[in-house]
Amino acid sequence: MPISAADVRVVLLILFTGLLALGAGWDLSRRRIPNQLVIALFAAGIVVVAVSSGVRGVLTVGVAGAMTGLVVWLPLWLMGFIGAGDVKFFVAAAVWLGPRATLGAALVSAIAGGILACVWLAIRMRKNSGQRTTVPYGVAMAVGFAVVTWVPIVMR
Repeated sequence: MPISAADVRVVLLILFTGLLALGAGWDLSRRRIPNQLVIALFAAGIVVVAVSSGVRGVLTVGVAGAMTGLVVWLPLWLMGFIGAGDVKFFVAAAVWLGPRATLGAALVSAIAGGILACVWLAIRMRKNSGQRTTVPYGVAMAVGFAVVTWVPIVMR
């Protein structure tokens, strides 16, 4: 039985979601996203876009998506609101989707990040630890990409 294009798409979506989940898990447990994972996410995205859209697609989808992600999140890193690993993670994931879907993922990530921050801070205040609290924003970013990827109606 031949493999259909729809089957390949589902496998790629599962791969993408798995890489996002790995990044979110690392960020949640260790407050960092390893560069090796970011490189793997970026490289896999370039390969997927090149195979599906050709070399021109790498520029119009991959590079344009990455630049869009960088423009959205770099200022927040410069102001100290999020970590560099979060920005790299988002940029690497943005390669897969292109600029339009990346903007949608950024919006969903910001909403998820706001909710996560409120919950995270409430939990930390309850523990009354007195130490600086950092929010694992990679989790919110993974949610943003997963929602835009698996629920495409969000982008309409």
